[in-house]
Amino acid sequence: MTATRTILLASACAVSLTACDFLIARSPDEPDPVEITEPPAPEEEAQVEMPTEAERPVMTASTATIDWEAARADMAARSSGDSETGFQVASGSNAPPVPVLLPTGIVVPQGAEGGVRFQPMSDGYFAAYPGIDYDIVVNGTNEVIGADARPEDEAEPVLTYTSTMTGAQVSFSRYGADYLVEFECKALPTSEAECISEQEALEVTNKLVIAGTR
Repeated sequence: MTATRTILLASACAVSLTACDFLIARSPDEPDPVEITEPPAPEEEAQVEMPTEAERPVMTASTATIDWEAARADMAARSSGDSETGFQVASGSNAPPVPVLLPTGIVVPQGAEGGVRFQPMSDGYFAAYPGIDYDIVVNGTNEVIGADARPEDEAEPVLTYTSTMTGAQVSFSRYGADYLVEFECKALPTSEAECISEQEALEVTNKLVIAGTR
């Protein structure tokens, strides 16, 4: 009798434990388990394609077309009083590849005559005039970098004045060529263009005369 009760009691406990486990596993008070998922992978940044060497614009040098007819007309119309440029420039096929424009009435300090220079170049020329407060260097070239977007030559060229740390410079185009007049201070200035004013630089440039052509 005792053995039978023990077996029944053990069976009842087993059934009770199973029910408890079920209630624990299915307890309504416990929230449903949350499924953890990996966050979505960020979208890859758009790749910016850089232009290859072949696609990049290449700045090439070319030779400007010179209006020699206009230069010869101006040379023929030049008055005799405009001949004091300090140089005898070759004409015809021996002339530089651009019309030669030079300043007139430049006073060279005594003893500095050896510093006056004129040099034809493969693309133009340069001329140097030593002065008291500043030196004048005139450059002319037929070399064009990139596309030639310059407007047609006008009766009066447009002068562009630029102040520099060593003086000043004035640039302009005429006859299809580019010209640059540089003013180099003798003493190192404490500020830009201290040795020459804009008005004086433009006045010297405006007085350039044609001194040679082909």
